[in-house]
Amino acid sequence: MASISLPFLVSETNYRLACPVEDIQLYFDVRWNSRDLAWYLDIYESDDTPVAINVKVVLGTQLGNLSKHEFFSTHKMLAIDTSGEGRDAGFDDLGSRILVVIQHVSDLV
Repeated sequence: MASISLPFLVSETNYRLACPVEDIQLYFDVRWNSRDLAWYLDIYESDDTPVAINVKVVLGTQLGNLSKHEFFSTHKMLAIDTSGEGRDAGFDDLGSRILVVIQHVSDLV
């Protein structure tokens, strides 16, 4: 599996995004937290079973790594700064300067 880049809507504050990952349909509730000045994701299976809740989009970490859901035993989710500046996503950055990619663990070796 090649890595998948989530197709975020730039500068939208609160929405649901559907994205197939291999044979799994995932839904991402994407929201901007104006108090924290950060983006957060809630991830669900197609039947609304939670995969990971309240995942803050932070560079340099495996997003969702605290989740016990089986999805994260075979997949890793990372935020990448395409500019190389190493700054976390501001309001207008998610889906433009900051990409969130999902990779199968077998592709990481």
